[in-house]
Amino acid sequence: MTGNRFKELSIKLECAVLTASLILGTTALSGCQKFYRTNPTSHTHETAAEYIKPGTPTEASPTPTPSPTPDPKQEAMKVAEYVGLTEEDLRGKYELFEKYAVAVSENPNLEGYKAYVFHLFPIVADYLKPENEKFFFERVKTLKIVENHTDGVDGQYIRDDNKIEIEPDLKETMGEDLFSSVLYHEMMHFIDLNINGDIIDCVVAYMSDGTLRKYGDLNYAERGWVTDYVRTYFTEGGCEMFTAEYFTVSPNAYLMRVRFMVALKYIFGDKKITDMFFDPDSDWQFVQLLIDAGMTNEEIVKFSHTMQETDIGITDPKNSIDPREVLIKLYIKNIGPDYENDKTFCFILGSMNDDHFSKIDSEYKKFYSKLKGIDQMEIYQIWGFITSETGDYDTKWGFAGMPGPFYVNGELKVVATSAPLEGDIKDYKTVIVDYNFETKELSNFKLFDKWAPDLFDEKSIPVPDVPGAPSGTDTTTTSGTDETTETTT
Repeated sequence: MTGNRFKELSIKLECAVLTASLILGTTALSGCQKFYRTNPTSHTHETAAEYIKPGTPTEASPTPTPSPTPDPKQEAMKVAEYVGLTEEDLRGKYELFEKYAVAVSENPNLEGYKAYVFHLFPIVADYLKPENEKFFFERVKTLKIVENHTDGVDGQYIRDDNKIEIEPDLKETMGEDLFSSVLYHEMMHFIDLNINGDIIDCVVAYMSDGTLRKYGDLNYAERGWVTDYVRTYFTEGGCEMFTAEYFTVSPNAYLMRVRFMVALKYIFGDKKITDMFFDPDSDWQFVQLLIDAGMTNEEIVKFSHTMQETDIGITDPKNSIDPREVLIKLYIKNIGPDYENDKTFCFILGSMNDDHFSKIDSEYKKFYSKLKGIDQMEIYQIWGFITSETGDYDTKWGFAGMPGPFYVNGELKVVATSAPLEGDIKDYKTVIVDYNFETKELSNFKLFDKWAPDLFDEKSIPVPDVPGAPSGTDTTTTSGTDETTETTT
């Protein structure tokens, strides 16, 4: 997660932006002792032969009473309730959760952060495949979360070290909620880069002959012919999107990339985009969609550069491609040519209006001028709702980026992260609003302000003795070619 999540707080209507950063510092609760549930010992009674008189019938030995078979659901729910998860969070995968609980509880490097790692389980349950369990659980057992000054970024995940680093000052300066959203974002990188086993195939190489290749497929000599790389929206935009979907409801960083992904979900459906993110070759699959939509390899490379600059400003407009143009081409290819009359699609594109993009030439420039996201009167409505809901009529509220479209439980809503503009700006809330994209009417306002997990005594996690669960630390070094080195922010 690069840079500060919020650049500045302002009461301007266009977009009050929160200064943010976050990080570590949860109370360090020492240790990690595993509590096992023991079954009663079975005793088999056997009559000695010398005690049987010759000629008397042999008395059958009593049948031993079998030990009761533990109920996986009952055992899993004991742990789940202790660590703050619900039955719904377990997704019915009780034995998988028991194995995960063993891996988390036995990790000595997660002191103070086990509540967060436990709360990743719904994602694990949704996307971990059986063939990848062994590798993934060993990575869980060796994951490290540490306080460390991170050279201007709030947090980062380093795959080779299997380590999340969090800026030490974040929690104190910005509060638990924003700290939590950074930590969840970095843990999502951990999930993304490990849930498919020891497979990293996410780098697309642009070769000197103008072709695009998977970097992992190149031999040693071919790697010298790479002139550029294609890194799209998936890594950062995807991690922030899923952080919001599972935890915070509203994204508060990488907003352009997140909204690009929201548009992709609108065009292709949730399953396709979700599967692409959790697959190891996300960028390669996305490149194929761009090629199918008629983009050349050179255009794809230019677009990749544009996407990397969406949060910092476009430095070379002549060699950039507007992300909205790419979305229009994908819409035409996969839905049809009538994009201008699709008000929901136009609203999503309007939420991506940015002064940086205005510098980029495009055949759709006239159409862009008609696009609108949320307008000023709707902003007033949302501000008034927050004031009324909180009963705090003195505080002025700002947003981390303008409220914009986001899928909440499969339905497209308008959401924003909000916080006070002055004073103790640590009271973060997510605003969730139903929006009629045809009539532009807001309704059914909701506030959500609890996404940091409650901490618990890490010495007393009631983890059962699970056959087949990972035990001990596997110190085997995984394959370490240069294409597997990943540091994500």
